[in-house]
Amino acid sequence: MGFGEIALLDLDHVVMNDGRIYRVVGNLDSRTRFLGYNVYSPSSEGDRVYRGRRYRKNFIEDDDLPVDVLDAYELVSVKEIREHHDPIESARMESATFASTIWFDLYAELVRIFGRESVGIFGSAMFGLHLTSGGEVRKDVDFVIQGIANVEVLRQQISTIREKLGFTEITTERQLRQYARYQKVFRNKNNSIRSIVARRWTSLQLSERVVTTIRLRDPALTVPLELVTPLGEDSHDVVVSGRVSEADGSNLFPRKFSVITEGGSMDVYILWWKFSTPVRNEDTITVCGSVVTVDGNTVVRLTNFTRHWLRIEE
Repeated sequence: MGFGEIALLDLDHVVMNDGRIYRVVGNLDSRTRFLGYNVYSPSSEGDRVYRGRRYRKNFIEDDDLPVDVLDAYELVSVKEIREHHDPIESARMESATFASTIWFDLYAELVRIFGRESVGIFGSAMFGLHLTSGGEVRKDVDFVIQGIANVEVLRQQISTIREKLGFTEITTERQLRQYARYQKVFRNKNNSIRSIVARRWTSLQLSERVVTTIRLRDPALTVPLELVTPLGEDSHDVVVSGRVSEADGSNLFPRKFSVITEGGSMDVYILWWKFSTPVRNEDTITVCGSVVTVDGNTVVRLTNFTRHWLRIEE
């Protein structure tokens, strides 16, 4: 099977012919391209090694401070893919690399709750880049749960997972450090960054240095190409206020939910990966984003780090 014949899903990872490693961002409705984030690049000064080659980790939003998140993502041809790594298969293949650690205990607990076919790993652990030269886990292992129906199951189980394995909720000190870092990226002062950081309900803190955030994806929810296409000069922004509904979709990527206004309902899409679980049902919010037409419907899309914002009306 050629790579042009498979559906690349959110949090899949691929190695390109030139060695760059991309995280797939969203389930793009295309068999020829995917939306990707270049998370690892070959570098002679890199501190990680994959297949005998040194790699460095990229922090594009934090280091380059692009104006728009679409400047950090790329539309990439599937023809250039050399390797495809699926989170669920990677968990089966690589879990032995973190055996006898808290991360294997977490994997086993997630499998017990959700089933082996719904639990995956993503990021460095797919490639052995999570290990030090001595074979120890460098920091953490990142997990993903598949299926939007499992959002509610995780919500019900997350406290038990923490208590059983010795994790905690995110401490105030850790939240403040994230807040300071996120302020540099999300540069519009109307963003409720403190509240959004505090709402990262799927996070598990092991120590002040080590936190892992469980992500969620659903293969059935595709991303139309027009949702990730840069807009023309005639595009405009809009400010919308109302009450949040269908918030479970905001735990996936793109973050999708509806805002009930006096005039009806409007879908909102947030393409900021760092806003992992930003809203709850019945929240009163105000958002500023671009007006985009998706499948013939008008939606609001947040991508611009300086112009766009999400404010939770406390």
